Amino acid sequence: MRCRSAARAGRALVALAVVIMLLAVVAGIAAARTTDYAATIKDGRAAAQALLAQSGAASLSLALVSGERVVWQETFGYADKATSTAPQADTMYGIASVSKMFATVAAMKLVDQGKLELDAPLIRFLPSFTMLSPAYQQITVHMLLNHSSGFPGSTYGGCSTAEYDPTYLPRVLNTLASSYLKATPGFMNVYTNDGFTVIESLVAAVSGKPYAQFVKDEVFTPLGMEHSAYPLQPFAAGSYAKSYVGDDARPQRVQNSLGSAGAYSTPTDLDKLGTMLMNGGVYGGTRILSAAAVAEMGTNQTLRSFNPKPDGALAFGLGWDSVTDPALHAAGALGWCKNGESYLYCASFIVAPRAKLAITVLAVAPFGTANCDDLARRVLLHALRDQGSIRRLPRPVPATAPPVKRATEEQLAAMTGIWANDNQVARLAPSAADPQALVFSKLAGGEWQDTGLFRLCTDDRFHPEGSAAGFAPLRAGGRQYLMMTSPGSFLYYESTLPFAQKLAAGDALRAAWQRRTGHAWLAANLPPLSNTYDLSGGPYLGIDAIPGLPGYVAVTTCEYGVQAVDVSGSDTLGAMAVAIPVFFSHELEDAVVVQHGSEEWIRWGDTLYRPADAVPTLDAGQNTVTFDAEGHTEWRSVAAAATVHIGGGTAWYVYDGDFTVLSSGTSLPADVQAPAGSSLALFGPAGSSITLTAAAN
Repeated sequence: MRCRSAARAGRALVALAVVIMLLAVVAGIAAARTTDYAATIKDGRAAAQALLAQSGAASLSLALVSGERVVWQETFGYADKATSTAPQADTMYGIASVSKMFATVAAMKLVDQGKLELDAPLIRFLPSFTMLSPAYQQITVHMLLNHSSGFPGSTYGGCSTAEYDPTYLPRVLNTLASSYLKATPGFMNVYTNDGFTVIESLVAAVSGKPYAQFVKDEVFTPLGMEHSAYPLQPFAAGSYAKSYVGDDARPQRVQNSLGSAGAYSTPTDLDKLGTMLMNGGVYGGTRILSAAAVAEMGTNQTLRSFNPKPDGALAFGLGWDSVTDPALHAAGALGWCKNGESYLYCASFIVAPRAKLAITVLAVAPFGTANCDDLARRVLLHALRDQGSIRRLPRPVPATAPPVKRATEEQLAAMTGIWANDNQVARLAPSAADPQALVFSKLAGGEWQDTGLFRLCTDDRFHPEGSAAGFAPLRAGGRQYLMMTSPGSFLYYESTLPFAQKLAAGDALRAAWQRRTGHAWLAANLPPLSNTYDLSGGPYLGIDAIPGLPGYVAVTTCEYGVQAVDVSGSDTLGAMAVAIPVFFSHELEDAVVVQHGSEEWIRWGDTLYRPADAVPTLDAGQNTVTFDAEGHTEWRSVAAAATVHIGGGTAWYVYDGDFTVLSSGTSLPADVQAPAGSSLALFGPAGSSITLTAAAN
């Protein structure tokens, strides 16, 4: 009798919970229809203007939607500085990784149509897909969408160009075919761009339509997204916000990874997507996705895999960076968020599904200078407060380190060692001057460069002097991780993520790798207008020993920073060395030595690098340069300052000694200035020859 009473009470509680939830939804819809958000707009406008002033962003566009009503749309800055033309509501911006949301919706449409199965092997739908690791056969569609495929990272070579390159997608598939997995499929979620590039191929194969056409037909058109597109052809002048370096307008950039980062859109268009998702797949009375598909997209995928300390900042859904946006969560609200950042564009797209709110912020700004997420979260939190969904903004988390306390020998020892992630190799070592401090050093050019001291604080984390970011060791999955806890947007929240993995010394460095340390290689197979050539140090790869860590070498490139690879098992393979869940191992690669004639070349991801030591010196007078049968980039070093007449080819770059671009062009023939110690990168058709005539300055 008591059990039956308990069951009836339980059912009553469930019914009450459902009623409360339905009342909350009704209240959210009512609030969405009636709130004017005047306070939100006033604060958001000031915050947007501050972001432009602080970051140097050329322009910014945003839109806030409540229900299906756009309650605030505004632009700032100039879409074209030369003509002082402000962006309009329909001015398109590159949305970088927010493009992954379109790939996710496209895949889920095919699931709804019964043409795809989330948990079926990828090779059922793409039978030609292959990798060197046999476990690739275990990769499912689900794993591509939730970042758990185990792919090495991102295929950067040729990803960003001035014109759309349809050869990029097959290049990614070919690169994966000659790559190993960095983790067993499904073992851990690690942010991976190539997974969504493969979704592009998958959608085309299953639907029978080119990917861009399928997205247009099944996503853009039903949602009325009339100002969203892929740049398969150059966009009309004035239709998109120009990107800038300083005040210099750059050519329109194309991210050839359409499924991962290639779309252009507007805030009002993206908010239509947000409205559909917050409505459980329905927009304007028409069902676009099933409620089950939207629910799966909004499920925290990192709780299903190896994740030593789950954190809301990167709680991946399908496509989403987080389905528990940390700033909204700190205020007691649910948020789904996706951000994007490319060379000169940044984007933030956040949906609060229960409150029926969505915000999109798009901007033109140099990489890393403008935080669109901070602005989007600020606007959305103020809107939630105006709406009455939350009572107050989150209480600020500490902005400085807490007081120092005494560390035990065991605590100091646990932190001591060499730590690595996907863009740096660092060392924590006892300080000779202060036995309670650890010296933090970064590896650069094969040498340790001290950057400061870490001390234990009362939160039981080691903090750099004056920094709110704290670090603590954690053993999980047979590895030792360095966990980083740091404040987020406007101090709204604190996140803790695995930042680095401790590496154990191996055997003495093999002779073959010893010979390669201290040497450099230069990119040889990238298209001439690849973004890599424009980045500081872009076309360069260096190999250095890691002092105190035998068995490994450090590989330095512009896109990846400094990365440790394990060379203990092979004379020709430097293997990916860390397995860090969530984010800080998302761009790993193997260093593969390949023989090219009499030279050792290095393959890093999809990029081939040729030895800098073998680059000929440009002679005074006339020189002949012949491109090989594969059309590889030719390099020449310049000993004495000269004016160089380039008599043909398709493109050229001049670099200083640090491989920063001094000049470049595609208009040939051309006369270029080449300072002493500079290098020339030359491009031309396979098998052709050009002349270079050098006259001393």
